[in-house]
Amino acid sequence: MAKLGWWEADFTSREYVCSDFVADLLGLEGDNTISFYAFQGLIRRDYRVRISNEFLSIQDQEVYEQTFPVSSKYGEVWVHSKLNQKEKDMDGNVTALGFLQCVDNPEKVSTGEVALHRINNLLYQQNSISRTLLSFMQIEDMTEVIHKILKDILMQYDAGRAYIFEFNFEEGMQSCTYEVTKDDVSREKESLQQLPITSTSWWCEQLLMRKPIILFSLDDMPPEAEEDYVVLKAQHIKSLMVVPMVYKDGVWGYMGIDVVDTYRDWTNEDYQWLASLANIISICMSLRKSELKAKEEQRYLESLYKYMPVGYIHVRMLFDEEGNPYDYEFTDINSSGLEILNCNASDYVGKRASSLGIDVKKRIAVLAELLYTKEHKEINFRLDGSNKYCHSVAYSPQGNDIVIMFSDMTETFAAHEALDRSERILRNIYKNLPVGIELYDKDGYLVDMNDKDLEIFGVKTKEDTLGVNISDNPNIPPMVVERIFRKEALDFTLKYDFEKTKNYYNCVSHGNIDLITKVAPLYDSQNNFINYLFINIDNTETTNAYSRIQEFESFFTLVGEYAKVGYAHFDALTRDGYALSSWYRNVGEQEGTPLTDVIGVHAHFHPEDREIMLAFLEKVKSGEESMLRHDMRIMREDGHYTWTRVNVIVKNYRPEEGFIEMVCINYDITELKETEYKLIEAKNKAETLDKLKSAFLANMSHEIRTPLNAIVGFSNLLVDTEDIEERRQYISIVQENNELLLQLISDILDLSKMEAGTFEFVKGYVDVNQLCSEIVRSMSMKATELVTIEFDEHLPECYIYGDKNRLIQVITNFINNALKFTSKGSIKVGYQRISDTELKFYVRDTGIGISADKVGSIFDRFVKLNSFVHGTGLGLSICKSLVEQMNGEIGVDSEVGKGSCFWFTHPYDEHLLEHHAADSQDDVTSGMLRTVASAGKEKPLLLIAEDTDSNYILMSSILRKEYELVRALNGREAVELFHKLKPSLILMDVKMPEMDGIEATREIRKTDKKIPIIAVTAFAFDQDRQRTINAGCDDYVSKPVSTQLLKDTIKKWLDHSKG
Repeated sequence: MAKLGWWEADFTSREYVCSDFVADLLGLEGDNTISFYAFQGLIRRDYRVRISNEFLSIQDQEVYEQTFPVSSKYGEVWVHSKLNQKEKDMDGNVTALGFLQCVDNPEKVSTGEVALHRINNLLYQQNSISRTLLSFMQIEDMTEVIHKILKDILMQYDAGRAYIFEFNFEEGMQSCTYEVTKDDVSREKESLQQLPITSTSWWCEQLLMRKPIILFSLDDMPPEAEEDYVVLKAQHIKSLMVVPMVYKDGVWGYMGIDVVDTYRDWTNEDYQWLASLANIISICMSLRKSELKAKEEQRYLESLYKYMPVGYIHVRMLFDEEGNPYDYEFTDINSSGLEILNCNASDYVGKRASSLGIDVKKRIAVLAELLYTKEHKEINFRLDGSNKYCHSVAYSPQGNDIVIMFSDMTETFAAHEALDRSERILRNIYKNLPVGIELYDKDGYLVDMNDKDLEIFGVKTKEDTLGVNISDNPNIPPMVVERIFRKEALDFTLKYDFEKTKNYYNCVSHGNIDLITKVAPLYDSQNNFINYLFINIDNTETTNAYSRIQEFESFFTLVGEYAKVGYAHFDALTRDGYALSSWYRNVGEQEGTPLTDVIGVHAHFHPEDREIMLAFLEKVKSGEESMLRHDMRIMREDGHYTWTRVNVIVKNYRPEEGFIEMVCINYDITELKETEYKLIEAKNKAETLDKLKSAFLANMSHEIRTPLNAIVGFSNLLVDTEDIEERRQYISIVQENNELLLQLISDILDLSKMEAGTFEFVKGYVDVNQLCSEIVRSMSMKATELVTIEFDEHLPECYIYGDKNRLIQVITNFINNALKFTSKGSIKVGYQRISDTELKFYVRDTGIGISADKVGSIFDRFVKLNSFVHGTGLGLSICKSLVEQMNGEIGVDSEVGKGSCFWFTHPYDEHLLEHHAADSQDDVTSGMLRTVASAGKEKPLLLIAEDTDSNYILMSSILRKEYELVRALNGREAVELFHKLKPSLILMDVKMPEMDGIEATREIRKTDKKIPIIAVTAFAFDQDRQRTINAGCDDYVSKPVSTQLLKDTIKKWLDHSKG
């Protein structure tokens, strides 16, 4: 048979067209065509993949020559196939023409098969290297190229995995960056990221010393590579070869092949080929990165040129025959330059300056100088025919070329002008500002002050004070100086004493002033600290005026507290205004509630009264009414109503200006209403009993209305007068009649006391069992032989806190009544615990009983169920008063013919039993009794330092029932009385003559650090509070004084001092 034939391959249809020889050899029937896939099946298995891939590489390269065995119709034959020529059409379709030759002597082929295989491998490796270089030149995507190379490596060695690792020496890590695997081999790339180099120390050490790692088996690894062995064994690797990847004398990574199916005996050609590929990849990757970096920089420069907000102009100087410059030509201008010049590129590029109407003679000399000096020059200019100002930098980069970089500075110039104007305005403001301004440098030295500051501190010229330091100012407390130098923004007040400044600066002022100072640190635009700014205000006149106002308000508050008179001033439209605390209480609101939540709402008014008030306010707005006087019912927190008399008047009616000024004076008339009601009720009862009582009640009603009329009348006059002196007179009259009214009410109560005995209570700890036993023993002596008195059910032990004598009085009264109506049988005395906080005492008899129609009036005065029984008819009425005043209830359960049970309740505290458990039984009774007199002797002594009489009277009225009081008229006297009397607590006014409260507190603290001192002052700023605390006060109460707050504050500090 013939031994040579040709073939033509179409890579689009992927078919061969064969000569007759080749068709016969391959056993083709019909036409002489065979597909690439069918021909691949005829190649012996161990050559099939490599030969097929080599043939497909014809598309990318010009060389193909391989010898391999195929299956023919004559059996297995060896053929030599070689590419002759290759063509590519306009559409990129490739066709190739080559020859196929049979080997004549199969024995020669057999004996040289190993050599031939080696030659084929070398040819493949040579082609692979050329393909690698070609791929890097043709394919932009570097990842695609490297994956293609790794695939060739897999196919060449029928390996399981090919990969590249890169080192990150800064972090001490290694990561797999590229990996290709066979279909049946798992990918490990994701799990091989950011591995410490030390995790495979032997492995990395070999590669970093540029030594390859070539292993037929993992068992060939040395003992020091045990950790590396474990890592590799987990990947089911049998053989491997790894070579370092080097660039510019440094190892940056490594490339390797893992064989997982079988063991491989590596040859020197294998290593040389893999090392060559690694070197080519290293070089090409570095070149590609450099190329990409260069392109990126080029794009950056192009973008910078195109988009930078700076104009760019390139000109070329023109010279005459004698070498003198006479003109210049524009060769380039960027978009920012065109925008600044407001022109198109065609207006300048390619044109001479002289043709554009530019004054060439004026500019040629400046530009020519740049050519000779080769230095840059900055030029400010105004564009011809416009209001644009530009700043430019010009230089000569080479030859006769000149580059001009310029920017539009119009807004900057305008800003500088505006800044100059602003600086002049601010300097004028600084000079004429009505507050003192001081500027200190960052070390605290005074560098400037305005005219007002000179005036405040009595300085003639700035030179007399410039250079003084903040820390040397004798009037500023060291603690404040420390905060200033910590660059804190703060406000503080001072009693600035000019006598202390004689050695600080030259001053012509004397005495002292009340100074308000604000300090702020100043920073520049880079947030660097530069100055301390002081703003000073002389607040002396304001303080004095405020003090006078506070004194008047304290006086008015005192009157309000005594007379329960409230005052409010508000706008009917906006509902904004001001009100005294007593006004809030009189309408059922909490002090401090916004007036907007009270006026026009009146949530605590009785619904009927609320409608009256709301209707009045609406009529005020429409101008229909201007005055209201009405008694209103006010609901309290416990749900019951009290009475408040409300007087409202329109003071200034200007609705067109959005303002209706109103004044409201109210006062609590609950006691008056209750007294009037009780008097009327008593009068009605007395008319049926005693005409004398009627006359008395009528007289008392008259006597009560007399001062009441004065209180109401002069309270109304207070609304209508603006004169301060008249108001003082009216308030004095109201106060006098209020005291008269209180005296009348006290007289009525005293009369009641005279009828029922004294109502003074002497409380102490009472053994209830002992009390009842003693009563039973004493009363048993009064009983007849037919009546027994017994101590009924009771607790094993029981103690209460109460008045033992009054308890005896009530129980004895019950027993006396029982004895009067019980002729035989028993009278039982006992008590029950009906809750954790209450006991119920009772006296049960077997007497005649009480009919149901008379039970309701049994406790009324002058009521006698049996006129033949001796008695005044006041006993049970007195019992009722006593029980109620001991916070208990009284009652009776009775049935005619069976007897009656009189009972009353009393407060109970189960912890009293624990308190007395350790006391001996003999001392219980004596330990429980405590008289009012002895309690009075144990009142804490309070020292009140207050120079204003009205303020002392107010605090005395609030505190005298609970404390012993002593007054000091100034700070010096307060210090003396403290050392003499050793009080339990001091209430210290701040502003007093001779020595103020701050100085007095400091003097006391020198010898006593523990006594509670509470500052009481009209000054209410935060810095005032801090000043008193710094001086040594424990707490602070502002004027006008809140009664509850004052009591709570005193109790808190007394408890604290005891603890």
